[in-house]
Amino acid sequence: MSRQSMSSSSLFSWFLLAPGMLFLAAFLVVPGILLIVLSLHDVDGMLMVLPTYSLAQYIEVFTSATYIRALGTTLWVAGLTAVLCVVLAYPAAWLLVNTRSRSWRTVLYVILISPLLTSVVIRTFAWIVLLAQNGLINDVLQRLGLINSPLALLWNMKAVIVAYVQVMLPFAVLPLATSLGEIPAALPRASQSLGAGARHTFLNVVLPLTIPGMMSGAIIVFALAAGSYVTPLLIGGRLQPLLPIAIYQQALQIANLPLAAALSLSLLVVTAAIAAAMSYIQKRWERRVYGH
Repeated sequence: MSRQSMSSSSLFSWFLLAPGMLFLAAFLVVPGILLIVLSLHDVDGMLMVLPTYSLAQYIEVFTSATYIRALGTTLWVAGLTAVLCVVLAYPAAWLLVNTRSRSWRTVLYVILISPLLTSVVIRTFAWIVLLAQNGLINDVLQRLGLINSPLALLWNMKAVIVAYVQVMLPFAVLPLATSLGEIPAALPRASQSLGAGARHTFLNVVLPLTIPGMMSGAIIVFALAAGSYVTPLLIGGRLQPLLPIAIYQQALQIANLPLAAALSLSLLVVTAAIAAAMSYIQKRWERRVYGH
């Protein structure tokens, strides 16, 4: 290929990338910069934004026991959700990959992604219908005589985690199914032909090759759970010590926009740092397994 044709191909590639880059610049980079600037503004006693700048908002975020506790709880809930989703995703991904019938595989994929086609608000209200004191679960348990009075299944962190797992599970299944699908079918058979049992083959051949898919799913679920506020607000209530709820309250109820911006950016930076660390571990594992 001549140098001129290579240059033309490169220019055409940049031409194709231009609309997407401009869209990201207009609706992601610019709002991010404006959010940073807003977080550095001071406010007066009436929470009006002043033209002066300082680090007062960030000092309040990282010196307030309430916000530090909310950040820690948010990260813990997001991490627990990621672990539960990965554990529950493995059997589902295994079934998707090993289903021989193409029709049944299509049906399973439709069932898997169908929750993603439903509004998060609708899914959340469906959980309220199930978990409320006069909801379906308490009604069934009372009719069966298993409980005498309704259980407090709603407005607590356990309900939030259950709803999180149901909403985020497809994001863990799909990367894991991709990793399982990339394993050559002859590899487990070769392991068993050399005398390894099914358990040994799974633990020493299949499982190590699917760690990258598990890590990818965990990163996606962790990031989505850490930044979600609709589900915990409607199912857990506004008193749950989660940072997204605190951001919602500061932005829309108290109208302290600089503090809300500082909380948002703090959560973004911490979440991105943890995701980057998980991604680094994933790449190190891939180098160890694949040798590159």
